[in-house]
Amino acid sequence: MSKKPSRKTLLILALVLVPVLAMIAGVALETGDGRANNVHFVIAFGLGATLTVLLAVGLFALSFHSSRTGHDEQIGNEQDSDES
Repeated sequence: MSKKPSRKTLLILALVLVPVLAMIAGVALETGDGRANNVHFVIAFGLGATLTVLLAVGLFALSFHSSRTGHDEQIGNEQDSDES
């Protein structure tokens, strides 16, 4: 049996994917000289935008996780004891 995704997970995915899809659609439909952009450029832009957003979300999640679990305080205490 597969686990059903929570509402929070679906909301986060929507908040991440909707702007990325809007950027990809904007690039795909942007025609300065009346012709469509190269399909390879649109794919590369989409992959780059998606990976950039996922990297940012991952780094923010790690930052919040380390703050909430007390890892930041442990590092600070170790540095204080080394200076003494």
